[in-house]
This record gives sequence, C-alpha cells and structure tokens, in this order.
Amino acid sequence: MDEYYNPSENHAEDLSDLATNSTYRTLNILKALAYHKEATLEELAPFVDLSRPTLFRFLVVLQRMGYVAKNKDNRYSLTPMLFAIASRSIEDVELNRIAKPFLEDMCFDTGETSLLGILNDDAVLYLTKVESKYNVRFHERLGKMTPLYCTALGKVLLAGMSDEELYDYLAKEKLIPYTNNTIVDPIKLKEHIKLTRERGYSEVLSEYEQDIHALGCPVFDHDVKVIAAVGINWPLFRETPDKFETCLARLKSVARTISILMGYNE
Repeated sequence: MDEYYNPSENHAEDLSDLATNSTYRTLNILKALAYHKEATLEELAPFVDLSRPTLFRFLVVLQRMGYVAKNKDNRYSLTPMLFAIASRSIEDVELNRIAKPFLEDMCFDTGETSLLGILNDDAVLYLTKVESKYNVRFHERLGKMTPLYCTALGKVLLAGMSDEELYDYLAKEKLIPYTNNTIVDPIKLKEHIKLTRERGYSEVLSEYEQDIHALGCPVFDHDVKVIAAVGINWPLFRETPDKFETCLARLKSVARTISILMGYNE
C-alpha cells in the first residue's frame, strides 16, 4: 500500500462534524482507492477511518452503481466510470473555451444574442451566452434548463438523437404550450425534427418565448456526433428582409468552425 495518502492528515480545519456524513465517507473511499489502486477491505479500512462492516456496506453500494469493482482476490478498485464523468466535464469546459470567442464575434457582427447549449437530462443547458447590444434581447440565464421541443438549440439536439432516443424522449416528455405557436403534437414535432436533420439547422418562431425568432445549428465531434448546439435569437420587431439569411450564414460558419476545432472532419 502507498503511504503518502492519509485522509486524516493535513486538514486545515476540523472535520469531526463530517465523520458521519455519507457524502464525505463515500468521497473519502473513492479518493483512497484512486491513490491505492487496489486494496482489500482490511487494507482500506484504516485509511478511511471506518470499521470493516461499515466500509463493506459503502463498497457494495459503489459496486452496484458501477464506480467500484472487486476482483477474485477480493481486492477493490475504481472502474472507468469516474474517468468518463470527469472527461465529460473537461470536454464541456474545452467546448466552452473554444466556442466563446466565435460567439462573441457573431454577436458583434449581427448585433444579436448568441448561445451555446448542451443536452442535459432531456433539456438544454446553456453554457455560454453573449448578449445583444440592444436593450430588448433574449434573457435566458446561464445554467438554466430549457425545453428541447420548443427551442432552437433543443430541436438541434433532438435532431442529433437516434430514432430510438427520440422515440423514448417523446414517450415521456409532456409537451406544454408556452405560446400559441408551440408544437405540442408529437407527430408534427417529429416532422419538424426530421426537417431540422435534413437542412442542418433549426428555426423557431415564438414557440418558447413570444415574438422571438431563433436559429440553431449543431456542433459535431470527431465521431460526427452532435455534442452541442449554437444559436442566435432576435425579436421579431428587428426582422429585416435579409436578417434570416445573414444570421443563418454566420451561424453555420461558426458551428462548422467550432466543430472542426472539436475534432470534426468532414
């Protein structure tokens, strides 16, 4: 066993109040396994300051959740699941870092709000927003979850799903009419998603927020998988004859550039 890690040492503050906290205990176990690679119950118990019966109960739960594995010699180790979760987080941070300058340029060129969002628990999670210079603009805050079925970014993310994933989503999602334009008929929504796939972008007119025109385009990774969506929104009173074409062309260019930087190769 390695001797350089001991969770009871080098703490700047008293952790006695956390000693019986399940979250603290669980993270302590995971941290110890990360340092010690493989360990038996007897070897691990002193490092996490738990009795063997208590530690065993925690390890059983972690095994069932897929975070910990036990081999034939009764030695415990971490599975790749934690790495997968961490990798997803790193990917989102990298995506945000790469995308933001291009969204800023698009907002500057068009004068309208630019957005980056990802799929999170059957909703759109906004990672980046660059707001329009105008007083009247799209006001969604970062970190807010918005529906997939009635937003431009959401429809792009739905279009990136497999047919089976889309079927499962429609089977459990309640389609609420946010405006008179919201598509709440599953059949019509599937047709709209099919159109989004075919033309490579989504268009939403006053479906989620009244009097807002929104466009979305997919961001692909090296596996040609849709990992995010970029969008641009403006109020209908700022509509001009060439607004749609100008914004769509700029949005497509930005989406393609970000995709290439994320590993996409046509």
